[in-house]
Amino acid sequence: MYKIYIIEDDANIASLIVEHLTKYQYECHTVQQFTHIIEEFNTIQPHLVIMDINLPTYDGYFWSRKIRQLSTCPIIIVSARVNDIDQVYGIENGADDFITKPFSLDVFIAKINGLLRRTYGEYALTESSSITIANTTLNPDTVRLQAEGNESLLTLKEMQLSKLLFEAFPNVVPRQKLLSAIWDDETFVEENTLSVNIGRLRRKMEAIHSKLEIKTIRGLGYQLVEAGR
Repeated sequence: MYKIYIIEDDANIASLIVEHLTKYQYECHTVQQFTHIIEEFNTIQPHLVIMDINLPTYDGYFWSRKIRQLSTCPIIIVSARVNDIDQVYGIENGADDFITKPFSLDVFIAKINGLLRRTYGEYALTESSSITIANTTLNPDTVRLQAEGNESLLTLKEMQLSKLLFEAFPNVVPRQKLLSAIWDDETFVEENTLSVNIGRLRRKMEAIHSKLEIKTIRGLGYQLVEAGR
């Protein structure tokens, strides 16, 4: 049974989420102390986290960053904030998806099911051998990119995007292929989710001094190339 950690300060919303997820045989854990989220996370060892943004003491962006330092566990942000910048900021701080309140429970469940399948189920990464191009190695076993003695921990979606780009090198990976390979149903994908994840992956490659870069091929998709070529 998959365990889901719900970090939400509105008791009514948290109760609604628990009630609905329990119908789908998920084991739900709600936050007990907002100052001990990391301790609770380590104790529960959830398969997925549902994170609100407006929380006591520190916001959801802060806790997403903290969790991402420890784990590649999928994080879904659920918030009443509807601005694009909030969604972008959420993904840049480690979230895998962003759902705005009020939300459809069917879409909510579809996103959770999809992320869990991608992470642990039938669509999970099965190839564990590392791939090295130029000075950069993608290691699925440790979910990291490595270059010049540096390394960067990837999120699930960053790992999946990297794997597709590395395997296709030096060819272009069509945008549609990236969407269909990473999300079960593109209907549920926010418009800028893919571009934000690509942007975050670019910055992680730069941070480890990779000689690779991801080029945007307008009208087609993305291409992994050696810098300067």
